[in-house]
Order: sequence, then structure tokens, then C-alpha cells
Amino acid sequence: ASACSPHGTPVSAMGDHYEVGREKIREFARAVQDFHPAHWDDAAARELGYPGLVAPVTFASATGGVLQRDMFRAALPDYAPSRLLHVEQELRCHRPVVAGDRLLYDVTVDSRRELAGGDIIVVSTAISDVDTGPVQSVHTTLIGRRGDPARDIETLSMPERPIPLPTESDAAPVPRRRYTPRRPRPAAAGDISAGRRFPARSYRLARGDLVNYAGVSGDNNPIHWNDAAALAAGMSSVVAHGMLTMGMAAGYLSEFLSDPGAVTTLAVHFANPVLVDTQRPAEITFTGAAIQAAPESTTIALTAHSTGVPIYGNATATINRELPE
Repeated sequence: ASACSPHGTPVSAMGDHYEVGREKIREFARAVQDFHPAHWDDAAARELGYPGLVAPVTFASATGGVLQRDMFRAALPDYAPSRLLHVEQELRCHRPVVAGDRLLYDVTVDSRRELAGGDIIVVSTAISDVDTGPVQSVHTTLIGRRGDPARDIETLSMPERPIPLPTESDAAPVPRRRYTPRRPRPAAAGDISAGRRFPARSYRLARGDLVNYAGVSGDNNPIHWNDAAALAAGMSSVVAHGMLTMGMAAGYLSEFLSDPGAVTTLAVHFANPVLVDTQRPAEITFTGAAIQAAPESTTIALTAHSTGVPIYGNATATINRELPE
């Protein structure tokens, strides 16, 4: 795996892979409140043709462990995590992630455009499996705010510690069962015609959910769990991770699919943060509607509101009606 600096110069990074664990999939599914059986039950995943548990759609881009975090730091060395605001995320799924996958991450800064007090930064991440090739293509847009992190944030942030990961030459491959593509069959989405509306579903997010997601995903930015850090960053309260709400949107969608692997794209523009105060959990209500249907796929528009405020400017998902080999 590799990273590129803002000027396109390669930056060295750890050469080890990220191995997807069966229990990690369950932990992540719990964190994003996605209870599709294929994320939890081996038999349910095998019935759909998978060799192991299927990871939720946002799993690979939201986790990645130490390697992915180190690569982002190498690619954006002039911005502390608390100075980066998540604006957009687009996932293109080449195939579902399953337990046992060994993922590699290649991070590239595509562009930087200067704004007053910061930059708009576009980052691409190519996620591939050691044996089978491309898994996801991820495009992320961030707003980087200039300035030093507030002392409260520096004090609360988890300190960086050296971790003895192997180099690329030392990371010997471990034998495992290969991912076996499924034969073509009707997608689990069923017959979703344009105009179909999906019923609203409401989910609650307490501060404990934010702490849990921070631990599971590795995104432990204190603005998501500490009021002093959130205030220092210009927020009125702690805010939910953008990738957490995106994962919940994917979980809402999977409720209507018998196979969550039918999702091939998921794109979200984050408009307003979800504030989680000390008195009560936040509530997010999702709805969806099929806006376009083609012979092979269906496009679904997703909406999400918290306290009546839309948290997405735009959100869409594409579902394969035929699952190719």
C-alpha cells in the first residue's frame, strides 16, 4: 500500500494488510445498528453464496486499522484530525467485503483548492484484496481548517505510539480460503420499480454509541465524545461521526434487501452534523425512494433528518438487480 503527499510525491507507509475478522464484522454491524442476518449468522451468509460473514457496506472505508490512519496522516501532514471536516463520501463496491479478506489501501490526494482559512481536499482510496484484486473505490471530500488544534483537543486525543507492524517484505501471506464469486442470480432487492417508497425508520444515537463507534472504527477524534473538545472545534455539542450516520443509512437500506451485497454504490453529501447532547439521545429518521430503475440496477434516493434538520444534502445508493459472476 502507498500514500501520496499533497504534491503527488510518494510517502512511505506500512506494507502490511488489514485482515477482516468475523467478530470485527459483528462489532461494526452493531456499531452502525445494522442487523441484517448476513452480517451476523454464518449460515445466512453461506445461503447467499458467501464464504463468510458479509461486512456492512461502509466497513472497509471506515476501518482499516493503524495502516489506513497512518497513510492519511502521511498524505495530509499539515492537518490534525480535529481540523478536517467530512463533506462528501462516495463508495463504489466492486464486490462485497467478507470475513477473511486481506485488504490493502492506496491513498492519493487528488486535489487541493484553497479557501479562506483552509482548503477543500479530495482524497481517493483504492481498497483491494491481496488475492482477488479491487474491492472498493472510495472518494472523500474534506474541508481542512487551518490553525493549530486547541489545547483541549491535544490533551484529550489519544497519543501516537509506535506500533511494530511488519514491513512489506516481512508481511508473509497467510493461507486462507479464497473469495468465490457467485453465479448470476436474481438480486435480493426484488422488483423495485421507480417511484417505490420505503417506510421511515428512526434510530437513536446516545453518547455511548459514539464512544463505541470510535473504538470499533478507530476514529477517536474527541469532538465526537467530549464537550470541551467539541466546543474548541467550534461545535455546540459533541457530534456523531459522518461515517457512522452513513453506515446507519446503509443499514436502513439493507433492511429491505435479502442480500446486502447487492449495493454497488453509496454516495453521501454531509450537510448538517448530528448533535448528541447530555440529556437525551439524538434521533435520526431515514426514508428512501426508488428514483430510477434500469434492467440491471435500481437507484435509490435516501433522506435523513435529526430534530427536523436534514443531515444529508444528497444521498443515493445503487442496487444490482443481477449479481454478476
